[in-house]
Amino acid sequence: MTVVRQLRDFAITACFAMLIATVAFVVVRNTELASRQIELARRAAAAIAEGKQLPDVHAVIVGEATPNAKRPYLRTRQVFDKGAWRPLAAKYGADDKLFYDAANRFEHAAPSVAGAVHAEMLPDGTGRAIAIQPAKLAGLPTPMAETGDRSAAIGTAVAITAPARPAPYPWLVMIGVLGLGAALAAAGALVGARPARVGFVVGVVALAIPCMLWQAWIATTAIALVGIGVALAQHARITDRIAAGMRAHRIALGFLAPAALSMLVLVLVPFVIGLIIGFYDHHHGTWTYIGLDNFGEILSGGGRPLDDPLNFWFIFGVTVLWTVTNVFFHVTIGVALALVLSRGWLRGKGVFRMLLILPWAIPNYITALIWKGMFNTEYGGINQMLHAAGLEGVSWIGSFFTSFSANVITNTWLGFPFMMVVAIGALENIPKELYEAAAVDGASPWQRFRHITLPHLRPALGPAVALGSIWTFNMFNVIHLVSGGQPGGATNILVTDAYRWAFERGERYGMAAAYATVIFLILLLWTVFGARIVRRKSEGET
Repeated sequence: MTVVRQLRDFAITACFAMLIATVAFVVVRNTELASRQIELARRAAAAIAEGKQLPDVHAVIVGEATPNAKRPYLRTRQVFDKGAWRPLAAKYGADDKLFYDAANRFEHAAPSVAGAVHAEMLPDGTGRAIAIQPAKLAGLPTPMAETGDRSAAIGTAVAITAPARPAPYPWLVMIGVLGLGAALAAAGALVGARPARVGFVVGVVALAIPCMLWQAWIATTAIALVGIGVALAQHARITDRIAAGMRAHRIALGFLAPAALSMLVLVLVPFVIGLIIGFYDHHHGTWTYIGLDNFGEILSGGGRPLDDPLNFWFIFGVTVLWTVTNVFFHVTIGVALALVLSRGWLRGKGVFRMLLILPWAIPNYITALIWKGMFNTEYGGINQMLHAAGLEGVSWIGSFFTSFSANVITNTWLGFPFMMVVAIGALENIPKELYEAAAVDGASPWQRFRHITLPHLRPALGPAVALGSIWTFNMFNVIHLVSGGQPGGATNILVTDAYRWAFERGERYGMAAAYATVIFLILLLWTVFGARIVRRKSEGET
């Protein structure tokens, strides 16, 4: 093996190894910064609760909320800061808003939380941490606005650390291990074939030295496995064949590179990050590795009964019902309109096609908002028409059936034009001679549709149904904007429930990412097996 080929393979492998090492460094660096700042904030909060002050930490004791003298419906607080009480107001600094919010949240927390120390990183990107714990006010001077016995009064000790910057990227260390790895790989190539592979693996493993120092064992193992895998590919001469193919097709690859790079950045990287996040739990700004717990909680239903709207299997059943119902109406209405628009006696086909495609052309969130207004109980257009006809209005979001129906009507309006366009294209490719021959043989319209039209529509509608199923399965806008998952979350589908785990149920991003992974696997299975079913039917007909 030549040194050039060895260094070529090492350079490509080093790119992946450096990417893994960089991700490990960022994770370790951020984790260490958060641990250090949170521990400092905890110690500062404990110290101020005992009347002491740590340097470089803004720590105060926030008093209990009291009605404002002029406006009793407003509540104000006093804060013990730098040895004296003062009003808690924004004019004293930006930290006062954080103190006020922290004291409010701490006091309204569950009893098990309110009596403990709570600390987290502030989400403002400054590297600051905040810690909160109860503090007795007995040993402190009495604020001017308060009187009476304060021996049993309880305040809130709040500490905010100074901004901190994470450690800089170790460029010199990474360059050093990169040079060391390249030297080991080249030295192995100079000795012989088997030492070349050993030198290659050792050179790649040398890139994992920083990960070993950071105790990032998962990254270390990943880099070692990458090195071993490429060495085995070298032994099978796979790397040489890949390099030869890239040289032979370098022009085509040059055209594909921008699209491939975009797919890598916009699809593959977020997918991998989401997959990894699914193995972690996010709570109050901190991430904890929990393995498969998120997936176990999802698939077990979280201990909830099957008819609970928060149970995964209930939501999955609603999602399947939602998808099947919508796709049925999309295909039925779309094919029916396509058959009408393909008739020779119909005039103004272009105008009708343009008008019927408009629901598909308008952004779906705008259409969803329009239909939401139409389904309004008091002022909606649909209930107004019912009243005009002497009928009673419907509370569209009041029950599962009506709320689900409102969602289906909206999404059917959005989805039938796509199936109509696909069916029109397929109908125009059916030879007219087939219909003429069938008419001569005495075939009825239904027989012509069943034995001529439908078989020619299936090859076009198969992929369209598969694509429409995926779109409908993940139709977030309609559910979120029309029914909002009401009543009681009963009309949520999987994708809207994942959104609620991320942004409405304590920022459980790990659970939302696990939901996304489960959704991906479900759609992957549907795509694979659905394609096989369509292929078998097509082969059986031919």
